[in-house]
Amino acid sequence: MDNKVLIDPPKPVVFFDVETNGLNKNSSVLSITAIKALYNGKDIDTIEIIFTRFYYRKDGERVNPAALEVNGLTDEVIREKRGNAPYAEHFCDDKDFKTLCTGVRHYVGHNIAFDRKFVAFPLKHCFCTMRENTAIVKIRRYTGGFKYPRLSETAAFYGLSPDMNKLHGSEYDTRLTYEIFRKMMNESRTKSRVYEFLNR
Repeated sequence: MDNKVLIDPPKPVVFFDVETNGLNKNSSVLSITAIKALYNGKDIDTIEIIFTRFYYRKDGERVNPAALEVNGLTDEVIREKRGNAPYAEHFCDDKDFKTLCTGVRHYVGHNIAFDRKFVAFPLKHCFCTMRENTAIVKIRRYTGGFKYPRLSETAAFYGLSPDMNKLHGSEYDTRLTYEIFRKMMNESRTKSRVYEFLNR
């Protein structure tokens, strides 16, 4: 897309990732990070807000060992990350993410279909850097066809160097998704799809 027109005011776009206590939509969100960026019609390099929070499991919810092995968010780690933060102890009681998203119509995530099911309000337009790159990254399944690329695999494809020790942390994963999306804006095989999404 070569004939880009500047947008005034710029359009907000929220990139976000959640780490949870399980795969079920009723599982507790343990951390969330959102980057609220501005798209000016040509680029999306202006970051307006970075939002990162940590939450405890809901009362009575057991620790999920499989989730804990991935994200490492024990109660002790969450307590340390939160410090004396005044926001709600549980994500389901925190309305600030919804406030952050007021007026936002565009959301980006890696496997955003998973992340969005934990959000209690509708997301208008969603872009998945995982699904959109399946036929671009082209990692073969042993049964045939291409598998959904992991965040690290997608990042490596675009020339980024993911830190494997930081993956599965909401802040790092959100920043990596943001960088992948920006790379996609200039990739010949993906840029038309990116701008189609942004200009909805």
